[in-house]
Amino acid sequence: MSRQLSVTGFLKKPSSGGLERGEKRGSDVLEDNEEGGPAVTAVLSAAPGAKATSSGKEVRREYRVQWEREFTWLRAEGGKMFCDICRRAKANNGFVKGCTTIQKSALNDHKSSHSHIESCAVVNQSVQMEKHVEKSQVACNEALKTQLKVVLHMANTSTPSHQYPKLIHLLQSAGCPNLNTAHTYTHHDTVYQMEEAIAATITSAIDDRIASSRYVGVIVDETTNITVEKMLITYLSLQQNGEPETVFMGNYAIPSGTAECIAAKIKDVLSGRGVAMSRVVGLGSDGANVMVGRKNGVAQQLRQNDCPYLVNIHCGAHRTALAARDASKAVREIDAYVTTVNNTYTYYKNSPIRTHRLKELQKEMDEHDLLSLKQPSATRWLSLERAVKGMRANWVALVLELEEEEAARDCPVAKGLRRQLQKSTFPALTHLLTDVLSVVNRMNLTFQKEDVNISSIQPVVNMTLASLDDLISEPGVAERKFNEASQDGRFCGITLTQPDAQAFSKLRSQYLAEITKSVKKRFPEEHLGIIADLDTVLNASRYPTADSALKTHGLEALERVCDQYGSPRGAAAPLVENDRMQRDFLPMKRVLAGSGNPSFRGSCRLLITSLGEMFPDFRALAEVALVIPVSSVAAERGFSLQNKIKTATRSRLSEAKAQHLMSIASAAESIDTFDYTQASALFKSMRPRRKV
Repeated sequence: MSRQLSVTGFLKKPSSGGLERGEKRGSDVLEDNEEGGPAVTAVLSAAPGAKATSSGKEVRREYRVQWEREFTWLRAEGGKMFCDICRRAKANNGFVKGCTTIQKSALNDHKSSHSHIESCAVVNQSVQMEKHVEKSQVACNEALKTQLKVVLHMANTSTPSHQYPKLIHLLQSAGCPNLNTAHTYTHHDTVYQMEEAIAATITSAIDDRIASSRYVGVIVDETTNITVEKMLITYLSLQQNGEPETVFMGNYAIPSGTAECIAAKIKDVLSGRGVAMSRVVGLGSDGANVMVGRKNGVAQQLRQNDCPYLVNIHCGAHRTALAARDASKAVREIDAYVTTVNNTYTYYKNSPIRTHRLKELQKEMDEHDLLSLKQPSATRWLSLERAVKGMRANWVALVLELEEEEAARDCPVAKGLRRQLQKSTFPALTHLLTDVLSVVNRMNLTFQKEDVNISSIQPVVNMTLASLDDLISEPGVAERKFNEASQDGRFCGITLTQPDAQAFSKLRSQYLAEITKSVKKRFPEEHLGIIADLDTVLNASRYPTADSALKTHGLEALERVCDQYGSPRGAAAPLVENDRMQRDFLPMKRVLAGSGNPSFRGSCRLLITSLGEMFPDFRALAEVALVIPVSSVAAERGFSLQNKIKTATRSRLSEAKAQHLMSIASAAESIDTFDYTQASALFKSMRPRRKV
């Protein structure tokens, strides 16, 4: 108030005593002007009109930006001066409401005022508190990131949740700088929520990739888990800039294994993830009737109602395993051989004493690299080959140990097994099967690779058939070694019984003929259909080099592709324009041939990335061809993962928790590259948390 009175007195007409005061006051203003210099960036009127001193000179109060260098808290707005510090402290003074006394002396008075000093103290405390809170928040975030790393590692290694507190304690005792009791969670519900946040982060990234793929393929299979629940596992094949990939969608309990139930679940899963059924162009399965039935199978139901351009694929690995199984059942001696191998495995598996004696005998024979015995299984694709290799490696030791068992204990089982193993046909079949199964399982392993595509099917089948023809013509490597080592009815010093070279030759020819027939039956050329046509049209590595032959290459296949994808199917629009595609076929072939005749995948990548605008129809075909699943191996691996997670000791895992763990483990995210920022935000948003 005293300051306001002095300003009022200054503006009044002075008396003789007030004249001296006014003159002095006027000189102060002039001195300010002299200190400020001539550069004035803003003029703020302190009164509605200009006032005159006793000398008759008009005095103007001018705001100078140079003051802001001395008074860093000063701001000028709307003809008034404000104090940022007092504003922030929410003080009640003139510099909060706006000071109209545009003078440097007013600034000095405010700087030394009690209100400003208190505001400075309040703001300083606030700044210190904010720094402390920020530091604490950084510590909390780092601690949460470390705990998310632990949970991610546990999910990737199928470590049970109850081990989490022990792992955290281990890190704390090892001196991990980011963990202390104030920032650490230990409750099992929190571990579940961390798993949920990590799984949601992974799922969000997968959904983004799915959205960018115009077409997708579905891979499904059904099984029963350890708690005897019917489960349907689902994967999706998609492509990103010409690079195909397979992603995990989920493992769901279903009430029954009927085609209607499976088809309905597939629709629910895809719609829940924002995938339109019209985008589905391929279905990969194990070939069971419920999946591929021509009238009411899952593929037929999806094709009739929702996915008119869907192509159903019977898994190549399953076909190969079925071909080997069919040939074994067709030849009675092969079936009996498998039974003997299985009985031998069971005989030693059920007795640790016999197994110990067998190992001691192997040590005495100085054969340290012998394989262990394996059991052939109808549900494991490569089990018979491993069982045959184990039998081949252990045959001599088995015969000798069974002889000792028979002589010392008069064991009838040992006697029966020894007689079967000592028959001349048994070691001969062992070496024959070693050669044959290595050829068949090489095809099986090819179809289990991640990068297998539709162009791989026919070449791999042709290679297998050619290798089987070679075995028909002459013995393989293992069989030749057996023929060279067996002399005068003895093999490796052991006398063989019932030698009959003619009977074995007949058996050999019969089995090789059956395995060849089974492979051809399981992979008929006419059943490849649209798959082979897409390979013919798009695979530049198979284009002829001569231009005259290039002009006619693939014309018939292109016609069938046009019928499949260029004709309307119900309400669905065609995927390509037939006339334009036929017109562009020859230019497209010439461009790909000029690009070095790339492989099937390379051709599709070029059509999608570089040549898409030039050949839009062939770009669509390439996008379709890359996502058609050739095998359902991903689903089989998913079931192995399910059985690794939901075990007898963890049988009470809920479907949601098992789903989260499978999502994390399937993605196989590295703990060094995972997006912990998004996972942390999701974790914090789940519920109010005291520690974050």
